[in-house]
Amino acid sequence: MNTPFIYNFNLSTDFELKITTFFGLEETLAKELLKLGGKNITPFKRGVSVSGDIGFLYKCNLCLHTALKVLVPITKFKADNEHQLYDNIKALPWEQFIDVTDSIQIESVLNTDLFTHSLFVSQKVKDGIVDRFREKTGKRPDVDLIRPTFKLYVHIYKNEVSINLDSSGEPLYKRGYRSDINEAPIKEVLAAGLVKLSSWEPHLLLIDGMCGAATIAIEAALIANQIPPGYYRNDFTFMKWRNFDEKLYDTIFGSAVNKIKNNPVQIIANDIHAPTLKKARTNTINAKVDDVVKCTNESFFDLKPERSGGVIILNPPYGERLPIKEVAELYKEIGNKLKKDFQNFNAWMITSNPDGIKSVGLRPSRKIQIYNGALECRFLKYELYGGTKKLHKLNP
Repeated sequence: MNTPFIYNFNLSTDFELKITTFFGLEETLAKELLKLGGKNITPFKRGVSVSGDIGFLYKCNLCLHTALKVLVPITKFKADNEHQLYDNIKALPWEQFIDVTDSIQIESVLNTDLFTHSLFVSQKVKDGIVDRFREKTGKRPDVDLIRPTFKLYVHIYKNEVSINLDSSGEPLYKRGYRSDINEAPIKEVLAAGLVKLSSWEPHLLLIDGMCGAATIAIEAALIANQIPPGYYRNDFTFMKWRNFDEKLYDTIFGSAVNKIKNNPVQIIANDIHAPTLKKARTNTINAKVDDVVKCTNESFFDLKPERSGGVIILNPPYGERLPIKEVAELYKEIGNKLKKDFQNFNAWMITSNPDGIKSVGLRPSRKIQIYNGALECRFLKYELYGGTKKLHKLNP
């Protein structure tokens, strides 16, 4: 085994954490971790490695806007087949921190040709753990897929197996404020990442022009008023660990809540579909930002900004089910609308449709590769000057 188990966290001792995120948000997450007080920050694909103590682990779960999971690496080993995987798992001293009265859950993510089914890997890991307990105690911990005491995150890259404790439980994009969602809502973590990538500042007008569940607008409101995204949750898996320091967590939570601002921010969440906008309003109320986010019900093509200048973020239909001609027309109209009514704005658009991008008729000043679920997207910035770009440069 390359790494010993880590469980009896000493409150004054730092240990390694691996924080996962969406592809394209690694540097954004790294900046958050630096601001939060993290040490030894090293981005990797879809995540960031960082050092901190047990209190920092609590803060990461509570305060990070662009994190998916907060993982504690336990051990690494190599396995070329299912027998080696099982034998290595069974050899680990699980009884150091798991009791037969505890419950476990295993999530596996594979990037290998040696193992093809994540559920099969999870089953093998579970077998190795419970068989060890049976041999040593005659009893075994149960599996709980809803609220386990310990959630293990297994990642296999080629033949390298890494075992991690998942301190978060439910992914951190499940904030808890979104009770009513649309068929394919943008994840909260991605929405927060888009706001941060846009470099929007709270003194500027922000428009979520095709808002759906208003996730982008709500996440912007949380960022602007320093509301910790974990504020709405009361259930993290680390709370079930035997070393959970409730007093320390309450102190950290209280400190984060005391930093909440009540800044006069102007954010507009607009959608043409009235039932969808009703859901958006419900979500803003749940998030307690309905005093900051104004919901409007009209076509984006009828929308006119109340102030000159600001930031507009668009998540238009990607057109998977539309004919190419209709997609081209939609994106052409979006480009025309931006040029006509959003001068002096920075417009940002996320889409997976390359034909749509070509039809906008504007040259993006930035292109950021990012994923929305399984869809490879581009997050595009369009600088919309009043007058010509040349005049703008001469008169900044």
